[in-house]
Amino acid sequence: MLKTKISELEAQLAQYENAHTPPSLRRGRNRKKDPDENNKGKPGQKIGHKGATRPYAVPDRPVEVTIDLCPDCGADLGAPFRIDSKIIEEIPEPQPIMVIEYKIAHYRCPCCRKGVVASDPGCPHEGKFGNNVIAQATMLRYDGRMPHRRIQDAMMILFGLKISPATILDLTRRAADAVQSEYDAILKKIRGASILYVNETSIHVQGERHWIWTFSTPSESFFVIRKSRGIKVLTKVLTRRFKGIIVCDGLKPYARFTNRIQRCWAHLLRESKEIAEKFEEAIPLHNMLKEIYEMLIEALENDLPPKVRKNLWKLTRKVLRKWIRKEYSV
Repeated sequence: MLKTKISELEAQLAQYENAHTPPSLRRGRNRKKDPDENNKGKPGQKIGHKGATRPYAVPDRPVEVTIDLCPDCGADLGAPFRIDSKIIEEIPEPQPIMVIEYKIAHYRCPCCRKGVVASDPGCPHEGKFGNNVIAQATMLRYDGRMPHRRIQDAMMILFGLKISPATILDLTRRAADAVQSEYDAILKKIRGASILYVNETSIHVQGERHWIWTFSTPSESFFVIRKSRGIKVLTKVLTRRFKGIIVCDGLKPYARFTNRIQRCWAHLLRESKEIAEKFEEAIPLHNMLKEIYEMLIEALENDLPPKVRKNLWKLTRKVLRKWIRKEYSV
């Protein structure tokens, strides 16, 4: 009975602590190193440490701070004997809402007889609120993660703007519509990428667990939120025509989607370390992977010429093949 119970508890623990769990999130482990008993120094930064004081900004305008009479006896103070400078950074006071009336001209083309309507970039296609209101509401909602009613309060406090939570929801929809073409353009580039970094992490939507997927290249990032963490998302986003290399962790759907995979070094080293902690014969494997990783990182930092990099790539593949063919007793 005890062995059965232990197996059940180990299975439950594996859901939270496994090779894919970041060290910072693992339970029951000291996040800070044990203090050195021989170190009797004082806490805080050591002498000579370069500070991180905020640099002074360039003033936009000077303000003369003077006084004519002594506040105690009323005598004339005359000219000051010293002037100190104090630079501060301030935000402007809340500004009144601008109400703009756009008088939109309509024309009839004398040649083709088609109707032509003038446009202005500051005038949105729909609704009674301008582009800045739409952008501010969207930033507070998604970057600030504020609920609609909190955004309603913030708009009133900051700008004196009365707006309902339902309207705020619609403003975010309008923002999404406005960037849809750019979103589609990024998706097209992602699908044609030669090397693509893909990852997924849990996120709660209306109290239910969903998954936020990220597809990244050095110049683009594409996000989708889906209920699934499976191969259907990869097939829907990338399509079966995707021919690039996916850099990812060890989640099984990636291997089912394509065989052109490069494992993420962080996950690979984490897994090899966990195996090495359980099996002594896996320690050399973990050490070898660490050495290869450090060698490659150093090579990238030194910006080696293409020919040297290719030779290094061939050497690394040769070493990895050797370790792949190695047999283990467990």
